[in-house]
Amino acid sequence: GKYYRPTDRISYYLPSQIQPKFTYHELVLHIASDEDANLSRLQWHEQSVEMIDGLYQIENLFGHKFLIYRKQDSRIYLGNDESLEQRIFHLEHVQYREYRLRHHQSNKILNIYQHSLNNESPLVADSQIDQTFTFQYVNHSNKDYYIWPAHQPPTHRSKVLDIYNDPYGHARQNGAQVQSYDFHGGPNQRFRLHAINQNITKLANKMFQVNLCDT
Repeated sequence: GKYYRPTDRISYYLPSQIQPKFTYHELVLHIASDEDANLSRLQWHEQSVEMIDGLYQIENLFGHKFLIYRKQDSRIYLGNDESLEQRIFHLEHVQYREYRLRHHQSNKILNIYQHSLNNESPLVADSQIDQTFTFQYVNHSNKDYYIWPAHQPPTHRSKVLDIYNDPYGHARQNGAQVQSYDFHGGPNQRFRLHAINQNITKLANKMFQVNLCDT
């Protein structure tokens, strides 16, 4: 077969039959140590999974409550007693296996505050569009995920989305902060996505508008 120099890069794209799913594979031929950024980039994409664009509720598995957007401070918290519109997010494919999370009602993008790499940096919603995330299966027997902010350098990728849990058990409470934190794999770092039929959101919005008119 064809001989490739050690520094050659081979990339190929495999669009799936059902859009907008997209499968990306990258092969890097490079003789270097395990710390090399190219090898880390390859590992990044191979560990992440392909998702389907659409509307979702995002459940945390520690207390089985959902991510919600709070307009007062533009932060993301846990809750289960808010209206459906507050906890619906749009998953949008951006590139490779990176996705943007957009709050459906406000149209704001989820970001780690100021793209910080510090522990306990809050997840916020604003107008920036450069924050993306990758999703990694907890295991292949279910559809639970770790969610990795993609602004981290590939060779120092250690933070995932996390629910503040100090003291232990706080992550079960309404109002617990969603943040980035060093990966440890506990249930407060595991998430499950529940697909939402867009017709349901249209009906909910219509009912909300009717109630406003009635008042």
